[in-house]
Amino acid sequence: MLQRLATCADLTSLDSMNRDCKLADGALSTRVNGMKSYIQFGVVICLISFSISAFAGSVETFNYSTAVGGVNDTTVQGTFNYNLSTNTYTLASLSFTGNSIFNGVSGKDLQPQSGNTFVLNETVDGYTVSYTIVLNPLTGAYTANGSISFNGTTGTIGFTRAPEGGAQLAYLAASGLALFAGIVLAGKQRRRPAEN
Repeated sequence: MLQRLATCADLTSLDSMNRDCKLADGALSTRVNGMKSYIQFGVVICLISFSISAFAGSVETFNYSTAVGGVNDTTVQGTFNYNLSTNTYTLASLSFTGNSIFNGVSGKDLQPQSGNTFVLNETVDGYTVSYTIVLNPLTGAYTANGSISFNGTTGTIGFTRAPEGGAQLAYLAASGLALFAGIVLAGKQRRRPAEN
């Protein structure tokens, strides 16, 4: 038995003709199977930790400021909250400042809206506001478009925020790396020779 085990230990490849003697004597099978279990367990732990980090701080606040088109020296500040775990807008607000009839006009919409698009069409005290936000929650990119009208004067809102780096991009990169590692490990298991 010892001589047979020593002969098996000299072989370098599990794919060799004497592979059966290695596995039959348990010289390498326990070590290889144990290593696979640790690797698979590590991959599962990594995926769980990445998933948990995705839900940390699930409500994000987005802010922007831009000039109002069609009127002179007027700016709009926009804010909206988006709940990433429920894909819901929980707040949208607009505030106008400057030298036009829209100076001092502001308002908030606290009515939740689900999905990636927020739509508001409202008339209050003669001011008509039409406002739409389209958000890509994976990248943080969004467009905010709309208009405000009063007594025949109309101002337009147009703002686009391009995707930025930061935590969301880091999360996507880490998730992609974990998925790639899973694909590689699955591929190695498929290429393994069939056991007799």
